[in-house]
Amino acid sequence: MPTRASKCNLKLILLVCFFCCSSLIAQTTKKTTLLALIPTLETTYNIRFSFDSNALSEIEITTPPTQKTLAETLSHLNNTTPFTFTQIDERYITIVSKASLFFCGKITDAYNNATLEGATIEATLQRFSTVTNAEGIFFISKNEPQQITIRHLGYQTRTVPVSQLSTNCATITLTPVVSSLEQVLLHTYFTKGIRKQQNGAFKINTDNFGLLPGQVDGDVLQIAQAFPGVESVDETISNINIRGGTHAETNILWDDIKMYQSGHFFGLISAFNPDITKKVTVFKNGTHPRYGEGVSGVIDMRSENENTTAFSGGAGFNLINAHAFAEIPITSNFGIQVSGRRSINDFIESPVFGIYEDRIFQDSEITAIATDDNGTEVASEYDFTFYDFSTKLLWDISEKSNIRINFLTIDNELEFTETLNASASSETSNLQQRSLVGGLSWEYQWNSKVKTQLLGYASYYKLNAINEEIFTTQKLLQENEILETGVKVDATWNLSEKIEIQGGYHFSEVGIANTQDINLPRFRSYDKNVLQTHSAFGNLHFTPNNEKTSIHTGIRVNHFTELKTTLVEPRLSVHQSLGNGFAVEALGEFKSQSTTHRIDFESDFLGVEKRRWVLADNEGVPIIKSKQVSFGLVYNKSNWFVNLEGFYKFVEGITTANQGFQNQFQFTRSTGEYAAKGLEFVLNKKTKSYSTWLSYMLLKNDYSFDALSPSEFPNNLDIRHTATLANTLAFNKFKLALGINWHSGKPYTVPMTNEEIAITDGIPSIQYDLPNQERLSSYFRVNLSAEHIWNLSGKLDAKINFALLNVFNTKNTLNIRYAIDTDKNGTLRVNQIEEISLGLTPNFSAQLLF
Repeated sequence: MPTRASKCNLKLILLVCFFCCSSLIAQTTKKTTLLALIPTLETTYNIRFSFDSNALSEIEITTPPTQKTLAETLSHLNNTTPFTFTQIDERYITIVSKASLFFCGKITDAYNNATLEGATIEATLQRFSTVTNAEGIFFISKNEPQQITIRHLGYQTRTVPVSQLSTNCATITLTPVVSSLEQVLLHTYFTKGIRKQQNGAFKINTDNFGLLPGQVDGDVLQIAQAFPGVESVDETISNINIRGGTHAETNILWDDIKMYQSGHFFGLISAFNPDITKKVTVFKNGTHPRYGEGVSGVIDMRSENENTTAFSGGAGFNLINAHAFAEIPITSNFGIQVSGRRSINDFIESPVFGIYEDRIFQDSEITAIATDDNGTEVASEYDFTFYDFSTKLLWDISEKSNIRINFLTIDNELEFTETLNASASSETSNLQQRSLVGGLSWEYQWNSKVKTQLLGYASYYKLNAINEEIFTTQKLLQENEILETGVKVDATWNLSEKIEIQGGYHFSEVGIANTQDINLPRFRSYDKNVLQTHSAFGNLHFTPNNEKTSIHTGIRVNHFTELKTTLVEPRLSVHQSLGNGFAVEALGEFKSQSTTHRIDFESDFLGVEKRRWVLADNEGVPIIKSKQVSFGLVYNKSNWFVNLEGFYKFVEGITTANQGFQNQFQFTRSTGEYAAKGLEFVLNKKTKSYSTWLSYMLLKNDYSFDALSPSEFPNNLDIRHTATLANTLAFNKFKLALGINWHSGKPYTVPMTNEEIAITDGIPSIQYDLPNQERLSSYFRVNLSAEHIWNLSGKLDAKINFALLNVFNTKNTLNIRYAIDTDKNGTLRVNQIEEISLGLTPNFSAQLLF
């Protein structure tokens, strides 16, 4: 029988065992937070977890036994936590709440399947954004809109529907961008959406664009005139002058296709719908060698080139036209873009439309009051309409290949009817200006370093006028018709992180026909020329030291088949950072062009559109050639931007016919040259919501024609001083812009005092003084714009814009010319004709975006 002592010892032993077992059990079932457990598991099993740290930080769990396998541990965690642990591969595991309202995605490289950290994922309308973690994984709420946009430095942007995501982290691949990213000096130059690049070009991105004074609809060709050195001496889109060059010396491209018409309303409005014009690049010098033509500059406009997975669009109107656009996804890899604009004057003619008509039809047959020899008056009326329509098909064949098909048509039509008040008989004249453009492009990305692109295109333009003379029944037909077809092949090779090589070939065939047909007396003239051009180019982009130095150097070789001429055109652009915000730039180029304008008579095409396109023939119309060099100093620091640039441009092969002389040289045919030298200065200060800038250009531009007397005199576009002062303010959904434009007057020629008219063989003519020795009064205009956006719902916005052009109704004289007429006594006299600018012009626009 056990003793009392032995019984006590047994109880003691059992008590110790109980506490030890309790302690052991407590150690085995120790509690911890899930967030604290993650590093231990990653070290133990050599794995990585992807998760939302905020969701895991408050979750307490029982520590799983360490002797278990990874699969057993994951099973334990799946059973004991409110989360799902999904093994993506041997190393990566995602953690998602079982009751989660989140989807998960994994971003990888399309070629090597490497995960991409730091990719930006943005939901529709920018209501939500996030970035991928070290495993390339992101989470997004199921309540977000239908699609997300994925961006990563060095990769093509991709838009995918949220339905492609899941809680198991669906893999989404991004394709590397072959070409180097655009190197930017200043992300906000003047206003949001305008950038200056290290190659000297300016880029306009119309998405979420800021506001410029006087604008209601983001007219891209008006925006381009905000840059120093780019202006229009007569306020029109159809007469853009870059560093003293004519409009024909600017190569205007739409989706890489040359355009021969740039304006509606015969130049007052851009012909390119701002709703679908997403990116615009402007070169003044140092042009990339893939661009031919345009000895004074290039304006390259591009429409949206990415597919969308959700329907979007907009519709609206202003006091000139109504417009609409839509991006329509048909499947996940095929979509359609459509847009259109049309004038609204046949529904309601606003006062603004009348102001535009008065401006563009002044000094033409449209507004002239005619009488016959007996004093019979003629009543006249006119009807004017315009429209444009574009469509684009986007087919992403695969991650590496896509096809784009685009079409654009532009039309301006004017009908002008004259009626004799005495007899009620009438005659109708008309004028039509139309463009049809189409292109098919195929892009293929062979690997992460090599990409090719093939483009086939056609560009058609026709200017047609029939002028019915009511007193004589004379009928005059005038036509200017152009057809350009061509093929472009481009290849880009990223040799290394510092070297990019680009090369290509461009074949074009341009045919230009000019017709003039008169019934009384019978006369017909028809002239047609065709020119084939073969061009090859190569370009090297070198960034040797962390992009402090950027060098673009290239060459373009053009062979003009019918002219048996070959021209070699070197191009250069150098940007060198000096530190502390300072940098220097050097640009240079040789260029040539085979198409230009010819101006015969002021009465051509009813006096509204006087210029017709002609083709070089090395006889009366030579190839125009240019050489240009510029050097600049840049300061960009602490939201200050200063740019000072000097340039010299020499252009040869111009003719008196394409310069538009309105003096003693109007009917003289001679070939010459001009030299433009000047200085451009920009000062820009910006904050988060405010930007102010001052720009100034000093220009001296002189002609030289050996066959004329005098042989040297100021250029018709010699605007010596040009200045702009502007301010923009953006606050929440409201934007305001106020600007002042000023420039000195352009030169013109006056008749000789007391010897205005000379009669030779019975034909009177004006006797002019020395050419271009007089100057118009200075031009001054103040413009104002305002914009407000309302978020009506998650998928619908409303935008209202208001603008005032020429706030103080300043009367600016744009041009002065002279013509002979008779007074009431039948005596010959010289009449001075002035072209006056737009006066006070208000405009208003309303738009719904969805």
